[in-house]
Amino acid sequence: MFNDGATVTLKVSAVLPDDPARGDFVIARDLVRAHDPAALTDDIFVPAGTKATATVPGTATHDALQYALDDYNTDAKLTDSLATMLIVISVGYSVIAVANSMAMAAHGRRRDYAVMKSAGGTVRQLLRLAAGETALLVVIGAGLGVLVTLPPLAGMASGLSQATSADVGLHLSTPAIVTAILGTLLAAVAAGVLVTSRTLRKQTA
Repeated sequence: MFNDGATVTLKVSAVLPDDPARGDFVIARDLVRAHDPAALTDDIFVPAGTKATATVPGTATHDALQYALDDYNTDAKLTDSLATMLIVISVGYSVIAVANSMAMAAHGRRRDYAVMKSAGGTVRQLLRLAAGETALLVVIGAGLGVLVTLPPLAGMASGLSQATSADVGLHLSTPAIVTAILGTLLAAVAAGVLVTSRTLRKQTA
């Protein structure tokens, strides 16, 4: 029985191999449309600036170009959201790892700080030394990290250019890179200075 209430006797014309994607049986499209004009489609695409001559209940008319652009924009927003989430997670873990490494390094140099302090170094000078060393390490590590990522990104851009027959260039998000480097730098310097300050206070006490 079809949606319009009609009952039709079907004739088996062929037996097809099992296919879960196809279903249990196949009916001719013209027969289905004859009893339900809206079957098999919910969207009707028309050229820009024109209107459909007739519409069927249950269907919607769309400008084909605008429909494609809206679908692309939706996918682009989801991709950007996923990329942002992955960047935040990776940068967060990197900040924690770098801060922990700098704190451990500062704690491991407590004997060096004691020697430098006994040689006449002030607490402020030693804190500046710790901050400067940490900042230098972070800057060098960030520079090497950016350089390491350039060849793979250039390879991906070249592959996309060949696959799409279009000019695909290498684009880096400067704000995201700067934010990641500054966040890592601040966390590392803060951890190094904090541990160094506590170490110097304990030695003074």
